[in-house]
Amino acid sequence: MTSHVVGTSHKIIDDRDMTETTQHTLTTTVCGYFECWNAPDHEARAAAVERTWALDATSTDPVADVSGHVAIAAMMAATLDMYPGHRFAQIGDIDAHHDMVRWGWEMVDADGQRVIDGIDVASVDGQGRLVRLTGFFGAAIPTTT
Repeated sequence: MTSHVVGTSHKIIDDRDMTETTQHTLTTTVCGYFECWNAPDHEARAAAVERTWALDATSTDPVADVSGHVAIAAMMAATLDMYPGHRFAQIGDIDAHHDMVRWGWEMVDADGQRVIDGIDVASVDGQGRLVRLTGFFGAAIPTTT
């Protein structure tokens, strides 16, 4: 088995292929991702992006396709400028295999009410930095109505 779940308790369910260092790195990476989104100002966001993302990283979702630290930080700032008082938070556990990691997220308003949610899937480098992130809005598995 090569798929692993890293829960909020930071415990790996099956550690045959992942080390505790990898588990810690992925948890740190995902926490850093949310630190980028929730940074209080430009300087804090730029520093968090530098720590969390590879230099030539890309981020793609239904409304943005950017690359590099400056563009990633600017995309996050622009999004939050449209939604003042909103924050991003992780939903559920981190799932990983090989150099890939995925997690659920939500954006909540100032009252803590969910505005939108989604899932992100990313590749990471040897230091656990995000290299290529693809985000999806809504349910992880879409349904046809």
